[in-house]
Amino acid sequence: MSNSTVPSNETGLLLSERSISIPSRRGFLTSLGAVGALAGTAALTGCSDAGPLAPVATSTAPSVVDVLNFALNLEYLEASFYSYISTGNPLDSSITGTSPGAVSGGAKVTFTNPAVTAAAAQLTTDETEHVALLRSTITSLGGTPVSLPALNLAAMGAVSSDATFLTTARQLETVGVSAYGGGAQYLVSNPQAVLYASQILDTESQHESFLRQLCIALNVPSPAVDALDVAPTASTIFNTSPTTGLYSVRTTSQVLAIVYGATGKSGISKGGFFPNGLNGNIVLS
Repeated sequence: MSNSTVPSNETGLLLSERSISIPSRRGFLTSLGAVGALAGTAALTGCSDAGPLAPVATSTAPSVVDVLNFALNLEYLEASFYSYISTGNPLDSSITGTSPGAVSGGAKVTFTNPAVTAAAAQLTTDETEHVALLRSTITSLGGTPVSLPALNLAAMGAVSSDATFLTTARQLETVGVSAYGGGAQYLVSNPQAVLYASQILDTESQHESFLRQLCIALNVPSPAVDALDVAPTASTIFNTSPTTGLYSVRTTSQVLAIVYGATGKSGISKGGFFPNGLNGNIVLS
């Protein structure tokens, strides 16, 4: 992460034979108005084409606490998204901080496929626990965990079915994985922070992998979020570079541009999922 400080469809394991109707919408970032939509469900582009091991340009390295708080904002988004979809409820107030922002646009989804139901429930549990872990880790380092920021969970459009959930959840997870990969370099001074971040990254990778399997097996399109992403298809099973075999990483600027609905743009401080921006010191795309 860079420092952007403020101031074949045969893979049917565990799947039901029920079909899922495919939504006639492009990826969730198009719904945000991030960039002009490409034809059909083509990838959204505009993010700089950094390679899997691209160096992160920064004039002042962010602190460990700043990086963990940046990750906490993203975990708040994922945990809230899954909690509302699985249970219809917000996160428990015990893990949202002293001044949580308003969360809008979340609603419970009644799934038709048992595998999707199970995945959504596990995602809710894991991401909620990630929030709690990051908060306790930041506190243990003498820092103050940021509160839940204001969130607009409807920024990507309505999520009301198995297919729309899989489309969006897969996209969210790929952003999360790449964010942890990009931020690892700033945590090396604290072995415990590196350990926790690597464990969360591994979990997020498992999340995206299973969501990719579900998208492929159920023929659900989940378009690429930017030029670094690989949409799941029967011929592109893994989200890895065809030249290096590695997963791409994103800088904080690239991550923020995506979640703000402004892919490829710099200097953006809010929008999309975060109508008032992130909480903490890393807030600019």
